[in-house]
Amino acid sequence: MTLTWRDLTSRRRARVPAVRGALARPRLQAVMDTARVLLLVAPAGYGKTTALAASLAVGAHAWLTLDADDADPQVLAAGLALAAENLPGGAALAELLDAGASPRRVAARMADLLDACGGLLILDEAQHLSGSPVGDLLRELLSGGLPGTMAGRLALMSRVPLALPELARLDAAGEVVRLGTSELAFTRQEVGALLRASGLNPTDAEVRLAHTVTEGWPIAVRFLAQAAAQGRVQLTTLADLDGGEAQLGTLFAYLASEVLGPLDPALRGVLTRGSLFEELTPELARAVLDEPNGAALLETLANGGTFLTRSEQLSASEGTVYRAHPLLRAHLRAGLPEAEIRALASRGAAYFERAGRPRRALAAHLLSGDTARAASLLSVHGAGWLDQGRAGLIERSLGRVPRTVWTPELHALAGDALRLSSRYGEAVAEYEQATPLLRALGQVQVALDTVQPDAAWEALEAAATLDPDSQTLRRMWAENLLNAGRLPEALALEPELANGARAALRSGDLERALELALAAARGEAGGARAAQNHREGLLLAAFVSALRGESALSAEHARAGLAEGERLESPFVRSLALARLGHAGMTAGDLDGARASYEQALALAQHVSGRLRVEPLMGLAALAGWAGDPARATALKTEALAQTGGDGYMAGLLHLAAALGVQEGGGADASGLDSAFAAFQICGDAFGLACVALARFAAGSGGDLEAAQAAARYPFLLTRRCLFSPVSDLSGRARLLAQLAQAQPELQAALLPIARELGYSELPHPDQTPGFFVQIAVLGRVAVTRSHETRGREWGRARARDLLALLSVHAAGLPRETAQEALFPGADPGVGERNFRVTLHALGQVLEEGAVSGVFLERGDWIRLKIGSDLRVDLHAARALLDAQTGKAGRLEGLLTLPSQVADSDLDDVQQEAQRYAARLPEALAAEAEYALNVGELGNAIRAAERALVLDAAHENAAHTLMRAWHARGNAAAARRVYEQLRSALGELGLKPLPNTRALGGDTSEPAPRMPR
Repeated sequence: MTLTWRDLTSRRRARVPAVRGALARPRLQAVMDTARVLLLVAPAGYGKTTALAASLAVGAHAWLTLDADDADPQVLAAGLALAAENLPGGAALAELLDAGASPRRVAARMADLLDACGGLLILDEAQHLSGSPVGDLLRELLSGGLPGTMAGRLALMSRVPLALPELARLDAAGEVVRLGTSELAFTRQEVGALLRASGLNPTDAEVRLAHTVTEGWPIAVRFLAQAAAQGRVQLTTLADLDGGEAQLGTLFAYLASEVLGPLDPALRGVLTRGSLFEELTPELARAVLDEPNGAALLETLANGGTFLTRSEQLSASEGTVYRAHPLLRAHLRAGLPEAEIRALASRGAAYFERAGRPRRALAAHLLSGDTARAASLLSVHGAGWLDQGRAGLIERSLGRVPRTVWTPELHALAGDALRLSSRYGEAVAEYEQATPLLRALGQVQVALDTVQPDAAWEALEAAATLDPDSQTLRRMWAENLLNAGRLPEALALEPELANGARAALRSGDLERALELALAAARGEAGGARAAQNHREGLLLAAFVSALRGESALSAEHARAGLAEGERLESPFVRSLALARLGHAGMTAGDLDGARASYEQALALAQHVSGRLRVEPLMGLAALAGWAGDPARATALKTEALAQTGGDGYMAGLLHLAAALGVQEGGGADASGLDSAFAAFQICGDAFGLACVALARFAAGSGGDLEAAQAAARYPFLLTRRCLFSPVSDLSGRARLLAQLAQAQPELQAALLPIARELGYSELPHPDQTPGFFVQIAVLGRVAVTRSHETRGREWGRARARDLLALLSVHAAGLPRETAQEALFPGADPGVGERNFRVTLHALGQVLEEGAVSGVFLERGDWIRLKIGSDLRVDLHAARALLDAQTGKAGRLEGLLTLPSQVADSDLDDVQQEAQRYAARLPEALAAEAEYALNVGELGNAIRAAERALVLDAAHENAAHTLMRAWHARGNAAAARRVYEQLRSALGELGLKPLPNTRALGGDTSEPAPRMPR
C-alpha cells in the first residue's frame, strides 16, 4: 500500500478549536488584529488557544495544531495543505503536493495565499518547531507581504520560549509582537467581568481578592467562577493561600496530574518542599531544602513549562529567582505533613532573616507557628510596608497573629492599615487600644486624611502633653491649621508647608500650585505607595486646572487619578477623582456629564467619609442654582457645610459655588457671596477673594476696582469658562470686561491682554458687547442663531440671506459696490443702490436686534462682518480645520462633524467656495485616514476614509487607505467591497484604479506588479 501526503497528518488538527463563553478581551483583540507576527508564549491554562480562537470572528484564517511529527518538513507541509482549505484558493496547496512539490514550495504558496487575502495562519503548540529542520518552511511563511499592506500574518503559540532563528530579521524590524503570561493574565476588571458573566454579583473587595489569589491565571479564574456559582467557594471568605488550608488549592487538582505526574522524584521534591516559599533561589534550595543541585533542578523545572517562572535577580549571591503560581503552591503544600511544614518554614525564616529580607521572614514565621517573632517583625517593619502601600499585607499578617498576643503597637499598626484602606471607623476602634500617644496620633491622622480639622484639635492637645517636642506632631498641627483655612498660622508654625501644592492653592498662587501638584504626581503614578487621599498630586492638578478653566487637562488629570485610585484600591481616591471629573465637566459646559460624575462620587463616598461628600454636593448645589432652583441649591450647600468639619477654605468654596449657580439661574445670593468673602479673607486666599469680587460686580453690587484688579491678576476668569468664573458665557464675560474697562480707565492697560485673547483688537466699549453671541451657518444651509434664543432668526428678505453668505465667504469684507453688483447684477444704479440698502438693513435686523447698530455689521464703503467673540461663522471654523496640520489633536473629530457642502447659492463667489470646500474636505479626511493608519489607529483610519468616500466615491487615495486598514484587521472581504465600489465610481468617470490599488483589491483582470521577496 502506497502512503500519500494525506496519511501524514489529520484533518482534525486543521480545525479551529471550539470555544464557548469566551470573555471579550478588547486589549488583546487589538494586538491580535494588527500584529504581523504574533507570539503567544505561556504555560498551560493561560488561555492562549481560547483568546486566539475567539478572535477569529472575521477575516480569512487557517489553523494548524502541531505535534512532535511536525518537526518533519513533509508532515508540516501536509498540515499546511489541510489548513489552507479554509483560505480562498487554498486547494492549490493540495494540488502542489499531489504533483510532488517540495515542502518549501508548499510553504511559499501558503505565504502567497495569505498575502492575497490578508489572512492569518495560526500554528498552535509551536514549541515542536524549536530545533527542528523546518527552518526553510518558516522562512517562506515569514517572508511575504504586498507593498503597503500588512499582508499575510502568522501567529505562533507555545508553552515554552521559542528558539527560532528565522524570526530574527522580523524581530529586528519590530514586526514581532509577543504576548506572555503578564499580558494573557486576566486584569482585575476582566476577573470581575467573568465573575459577573457566571451569574455572580461580586463586590470590589471580592474581585480584588479573587484577582490576588489567582494572579489572573485564566484557568484558575474560570475554576473559581464555576465553584463560586455552584456555592462550593464563598468569595467573601477566600483564604489567604499562605495561611494554611486554602479553599482554592483543590481547584488546581485538574491540572496537577499534568504538571506533577511526569516529574522526576528529585524535581517533584524540590517543587513540593519549595512550595512553602513565594520565591525560590539556588541558595535557598541549598540552605533550606538541602538540595546541593538546586540551581540545575530549578532551571529544569522552569524550562519544562511547569508554572515555575524566572523572575528578577535579587543579588549576585542568590542568582536567578523562580516563582510558582500561588495555586500550585497551595496544592503542593496541602500534601506536606504539618511537622515538615513547620520545620522547613522555621529554617526558611532564619535564612530570610540572615539575608535581610524581613517580609519573607514574616511569612515563614507565620507558617512555622512562631507568631511572637512574626509580631516583632510587624512592629519593626510594618510602618515601612504601609508606606509602600502594603496595607493588605499588614491586615493579612495581623489576621494570622492571635489577638491575645497583640501589643498596643500592633493595634496602632492595624489602625494605620485600616485607615489607609479608607476604613476609618474600624481604624479609630483599633487606635483606642493603642498607647495613649499612638491613640492620639492615630486620631489626628484620621482627621488629617479626611480633612476634618475640628475632629483633630482635642487629640492634638493630648499628644502635645505626651510628646511636646515632637517634630512630627508640630507638622501635623500645622497641617490641621491649613485644613481649617488658617493658612497664615499654619505657615508661621511650619514654614515648609509653603513648598506644598495645597498651601499654594489655598493662598491663591494657582500657577505654583499646579506646578507642585504635577511634580508630586510624577512621583506617585505607578509606584508602590499608600493612597494620599486629598493630597493626591493628580487630583490636586485636576482641581487647579478646573479653577483655571483648562477643562481638557482637568479631565485628563481626573481620569488618570481615577485609574490611580483603582490601582491603589482606594475608594477615597476614586470618589474624589469622580468629583474632580465633575468639575472638569462644569468647566467644559457638559452639565449632564458633570451631574453624573458628582452623583457617582457621592454614592462612592457614602460609606467612606462624610467629608468626602462635600465636593460633589458643592457641584450639585451649583447645578441646582443653574436650573433656577435656589432653594434646592441652598439645601445642598447646607448639607455640605455640615460635613466640612471646620474647613474654612472649603466653606468659602461652597458659598461661592452656590451663589454663582444662583446668579447663572437669574437670581442673586448676596449673603452667600458675603460668607465666601469672609471665609477667604480669614484663609488669605487671593484667588477666592478675586472670584467673589468679580461675582459681586457681575451681580451689579459694585466693587469695580476690586473686580478689575481681580481680572488683571487672574485673567483666565474672563478669557475662559472656569469653575468659578463670574459668568459662564463668553459673550457675557466680554461684556463684563468692557464694563470694568469703562469703570476703571487707569487699569485699561492691564485689561487689554484679556480683550485681545477674547478676540478684540482693543478694549471694547460696553455698547460693542451685547452680552450674547451670534452663530452664522453657511455650511449645509444659511442660518443665524443667537445664544439667548431657542430658534433660528427669521429672514426679512431672501437677498439678506445671500448677502450674509457672500460676506461669510469673504472674511475680510468687500467694497460696497462689489457686494451690490454681486447681489443685483445689471440693475440700474439707483435701483441697485436702493435694493442693496434695504437688503443691508434687513441683514442688520437679523444680526443686531437688541444690540447697538454696527456691532456685528460694518456698513460704510466697505461691507464686512465683525468676527469676534460675539460673532462666529461656521465656514471660518471649517477653514481653520482644513488648514490645520494633519494629525493635530482634535482635527479628525472636527472634520468628521463638518457638513458635506456649502449652502446652495446663485452667487458666483459662493459657488466657487462651495467647489473648493467640496474638494478640500474629502482630501483632508483622506490625509487623516492615512496618518491614522500609519500610527496604528485603525478605527480612526476607517472612520476618516469611509467619510471621505461618502463625500467622493471616486477618491482613490481614501479607498486605498481604507482597503489597507481592512487588510490590517484581517477583513479581506471588506477590502474587496471597497475596491469594487471604487472601480464602479471611477468607471462612471471613464477611469480605472491604479495598479497598486488593483493589487491591493486582488484584481487579477490585469497584471499587477508584485515586489520581489
